[in-house]
Amino acid sequence: MDTRIFASLEGVVSNENILRVLTVFDASEEAEALINALRNAGHIVRDIRAEDDEDMTTALNENPIDIILAKQRLGAFSAKQAVATLLKFGRDIPLVVVTPPGKESTAIDVLKAGARDAIAEDQTDRLRYLVEREITDLNERRNLRRCEQMLRETEKRAKALIDSSRDAISYVHDGMHIYANKAYLKMFGYEDLDDVMGMPIMDMVSGEDHPKLKEFLRGYAKGESMDSQLTVHGQHIENGSFKIKMEFSPASYEGESCTQIIIRNQSDSKELEQKLNAMSQMDLLTGLYNRNFLIEHLDQYIIRAVEGQVRGSLIYISLDKYNEIRSEHGIGASDHMLTDIAQLLKEKLSNLGMLARFEGPVFILLAQNADAKQSEKISGAICKLVHEHFADIGGKTVQTSASIGICLVNDTTSNSHDVISRAEKGCMIANKEGGNRYHIYNPAIQEMAEQEQANVWANRIKIALKENKFKLLFQPIVSLHGEPGAHYEVLLRFIAENGEELSPREFIPFAEQAGLMVFVDRWVMVNAFVVLSRQHRDGIKTRLFIKISGPTLSDPDFISWLQERIRTLKLDPDSIVFQVAEDTALNYLKQAKMVTQGLSELHCRVALENFGLEQNTYQSLKHLKVNYVKVHNKIIQALAQNVENQEKVKEISEYASNQNIQCIAPNVEDANNLAVLWQCAVDFIQGHFLKEPSDKMDYDFEESV
Repeated sequence: MDTRIFASLEGVVSNENILRVLTVFDASEEAEALINALRNAGHIVRDIRAEDDEDMTTALNENPIDIILAKQRLGAFSAKQAVATLLKFGRDIPLVVVTPPGKESTAIDVLKAGARDAIAEDQTDRLRYLVEREITDLNERRNLRRCEQMLRETEKRAKALIDSSRDAISYVHDGMHIYANKAYLKMFGYEDLDDVMGMPIMDMVSGEDHPKLKEFLRGYAKGESMDSQLTVHGQHIENGSFKIKMEFSPASYEGESCTQIIIRNQSDSKELEQKLNAMSQMDLLTGLYNRNFLIEHLDQYIIRAVEGQVRGSLIYISLDKYNEIRSEHGIGASDHMLTDIAQLLKEKLSNLGMLARFEGPVFILLAQNADAKQSEKISGAICKLVHEHFADIGGKTVQTSASIGICLVNDTTSNSHDVISRAEKGCMIANKEGGNRYHIYNPAIQEMAEQEQANVWANRIKIALKENKFKLLFQPIVSLHGEPGAHYEVLLRFIAENGEELSPREFIPFAEQAGLMVFVDRWVMVNAFVVLSRQHRDGIKTRLFIKISGPTLSDPDFISWLQERIRTLKLDPDSIVFQVAEDTALNYLKQAKMVTQGLSELHCRVALENFGLEQNTYQSLKHLKVNYVKVHNKIIQALAQNVENQEKVKEISEYASNQNIQCIAPNVEDANNLAVLWQCAVDFIQGHFLKEPSDKMDYDFEESV
């Protein structure tokens, strides 16, 4: 193995997530014992040593530092003096006092001076958790300061926009005005802001509409109203009443929670505007609210929940075995089933809160004012309702069930993304337990366990990268109508401690979460290149398909790194195909365009995999220069029985052919699918029917189909 190839990889990995620790000790072996404990826990530590005030001052001046471990008493220095030195710098760095065994209580004076915690020098097991807690708190404090600065800047820009707006805008707290722009003052006949400060919002509405406004505000404050708009008659100070539409939304003004009111000019196309507004809120297939409107409403609901005004839960409903039903009966029939179940849910649930179609076979109910017990009762009833319902699809009766995840919405809720993500995780747990059940997701318990699991996996992956505890497998890609030759996809396996080979779905999510995908991709590439070089030296012309991830697309050094590897191993670039998932390419479109252009200049090839399911799927081919498209597995499943999917494959194959792009069909599991794919004129096929992945490249392409 060429050690030069791994030198850069190992260097990059060793610098990932460095923990910079300043140890204030007079005995290096004592400090080393603590540093080793952190390293054994999976941290990559840079240790900076200090023994006195002068050393500590130099270290603070010259180094970024994440945490300070200070011995309680040194020869001529102490942890209390270290706190004083830190305070002089005004730096926000957690300092932990290290005491003799059993003497943590003697560090009270240092804690009062500003130390964050105290730990005995023999508590190395506890040290890991203490350091991780302090680093997490430090990052949150830094993020808070950044957010506060961004908030101040945003509020400045927002105020300037509000003041210059032609729409009438005001801010109301407890029913009283606290701010209004010029357009608002002019609309109601006032000259100066002082004229309306402290004035009740009721004074802006004609007396006949007071009951209507009171009822609306009562329902809006409790989160019972779906609508955030109200049409009433405004009251001008001199010119009588006039019709207005008031739009309400939660807001903050000068740090105070309040309600923003916007009054827009009424246009002549009111009826058309109302229709367009309704269409923008609705899912056209099911007639329920759509994803965007749900998230918008959820964002506003969370703002009120954080203020303690409302509470509720988000109930994430996913139909079980939907993909199997779609594969067996077709897209049209599965859409009919979705519409049928949507109508059933609407009849039974609409009075409980907002019901929306989120995506695919997923519905979401934002249950208002529902606690954990009520949410579980609702979810149990939904499971029973869906399971006992029979949908008529093309003369056939189809029965399904639902897996449901629940996330409570209360004053501890942060944002809509977290709420939906947690409810989805609860749904996944219910599905793994067999479906037709619900699971309430408790972030305090489950996210702690997930983070612990993520930390363990991050450490395992780092060790695997350094000690080569990964393994490459190769699966042939066989030509039907495409160019001849030996083509293989490179697949990755993780070698567990017991020798078991784990598939990517079991460890890649943790690598992504830990920010290690660039290094995993490079490990695969380096090892695949070595195998490819050996094949070519033996006179075996081979082309390898190698997956790369979104982080690699975003890596500014990728192309130059790759160019050096190709040069070092004297590889033929045309024998390397880099494979990118279509959704990844679209999510990183700017980076993907740059990388595919760079690969083209190196004379490497590019394949777009998981192709055909994205909305406007052919748009990606207009932006990216690719040589192959690999049809999405879901389109190939049960292909022989699904006429709609057959037409989809033919369409993709024809389009690709017209663009001089070769089409690959993966997941070929039986002869029936193979026969259909031949008729669809795809260029290549791949799957277990031909050969399962192996650590050897020994497929006989001459004797293949």
